[in-house]
Order: sequence, then structure tokens, then C-alpha cells
Amino acid sequence: MEKTDYSSIDFKALRVLKSVYDYGSLSAAADRLGQNQSTVSYTVDRLRAAFGDPLFVRAGRGVDPTERCKQIILGVEELLDRMEDIASPSEFDPATSEATVTISCNHMERAVFLPPLVRRIQAEAPGLKLQIVQSMVQGHHQLHRGQCDILLSPVQANFENLYRQRLLEDRYVCVVDPRHPLIGKRFTLARYAKYKHVAVTYEGDWRPLYFDSIEAKGLTLDVAVAMPGSGDLLRTIEGTELVLTVPSLLAASYRGNFEVLRSPFDTRIEIHQFWNSRTHNSPHHRWIRKAIADVAKSELSNSRKTAAE
Repeated sequence: MEKTDYSSIDFKALRVLKSVYDYGSLSAAADRLGQNQSTVSYTVDRLRAAFGDPLFVRAGRGVDPTERCKQIILGVEELLDRMEDIASPSEFDPATSEATVTISCNHMERAVFLPPLVRRIQAEAPGLKLQIVQSMVQGHHQLHRGQCDILLSPVQANFENLYRQRLLEDRYVCVVDPRHPLIGKRFTLARYAKYKHVAVTYEGDWRPLYFDSIEAKGLTLDVAVAMPGSGDLLRTIEGTELVLTVPSLLAASYRGNFEVLRSPFDTRIEIHQFWNSRTHNSPHHRWIRKAIADVAKSELSNSRKTAAE
């Protein structure tokens, strides 16, 4: 049996293979890699010849991996992650670092974590650059595809080879216009459900965690406005009797004329940071993950002090 020559396969080709596998499309992989589709197609053809397998078959407008491709990808991901680890500097000096770290998150995490994190970075690692991308509910896919280094999210997903650290637990509160009829009254679950609500659904892909608590009591919320994200929420409820339910740390970041009411239910929300083996041993990624954890601890402590006052 003739032995296959793998010497023509380089890391760039393997990254192309992984991108096509992750995105299920040669054109999408080309866009992600900043290459022409013809270049990606040529690379895939070269890999097909090297591995003696079609690797991908057409499926609608995209491609599906063959079983052989799925087996190859497991080794490719491990190899690329290992190379990233080997290439990372063994020492990290925050004061001189010019590394770039990409964090995926949504408005809540940006509002709570980003301001104190940026202040810490500017004080201790002024050359380190942050790139923030919107996660919506696709953050775990972004992490898997290498589109981000760290994901900050309450969303749990069944992805293998992901590391996770619990940062904090928060509870929901209700935010209303200062002239809302609820103010000054006993805030019961029945009264809460009586009013119309604003909910964040991330383009319909996210179900707010507190919905389960409400429905378990036999009640259904009347969602008058479903928002794609957490921005502009205060302006949406201004001058109305709408009720906005958000984590308390997010409410604490608001600036404006509004009232915060303790919610008539006790649903908690946990925020985690996720990362994978690609950056697990990287010194500057370890530093930024610790900085995020320190910020979370500090913000939670400050929130508890404010609530006690």
C-alpha cells in the first residue's frame, strides 16, 4: 500500500480545513480567513488529495463533513491548540505586553465588567488591547471557531473542551418609570404579571431565565416589547407603565430617572467566563482571566454594600 505524503500540509491549510468545518461553507470560511474562495477551494482540494478523502460533500448552499473529516478535525483542533500554546511566550510582563485579547459578551457583561476591567488594564498593562465582540447566544460557537478568546455569558452550552469559571451570581430586579402605579404598593407576583413587560430575547434566540419562575406559578407575562439586546431599555419604558426585569448589577449601571423595585420572585442568574485549550496556558490570557475574576469579585462586593446601605 502506497504511503501518503503529508509533508505538503501546513498549518495554514489545516486552519482552512477547520474554518470550512466550523462554518459549513467555503465562502464563509474564505470571508473569515480574509482569502478568496478560489484559494480556499484549492487548499481543500490539496487536502483531499493528501488525506485520500472528499472531506466535504455539498449540502444545500453549504457543505457537510464526511466521517473521515470529522475524525481528522479532532486531531487538527488538538494540533492547532498545541501550536498556539507552544508559540505563546513563556513569560508575561503586563507593563510591556502588546497582546490583543478578544472578549465576546453582551450588553449586561459589558456594562458590569468592562469599565473596571479597562481601568485595571490601563493601570497595569497599558499596551494590552481589548477587542469586544457581540455574543448574542452564539458565544460558545465563536469560542469554538476561534473568533474570541474569552466568553462572558450566563448561557450554558454542551461544548467539549471548554474551561469554565463562575464569576458571580446575581438576582433580577424590576425597573419602572418613576410615575409607575406599582411604586408604593405591595409588589406581589399577581401585580407584576398584571402589567405589560419589556424583555430581551436576542433576536428571539434567548428565553429570559425568570420566565420559568413566572410560568411555574401558573402565570404568563404579556411581553409588549421584545428587544434584540439590552441597549435603550430605559428610553423604552420612559413615560409608560411597562415593567423591565434585568439583573441587579445591570440596573446599578443605569443612569437616569427611574425606580428599581425588588422583584416578587427569586430567580438567580450566574455569569461565567469560558475559554478553551487554545489559550488555557497562555500567560497573557491567564492574566486577563484573573483580572476579569477580580473585577467580578469587586463588583459583587460593591453591589452588596450598596444594597445594604
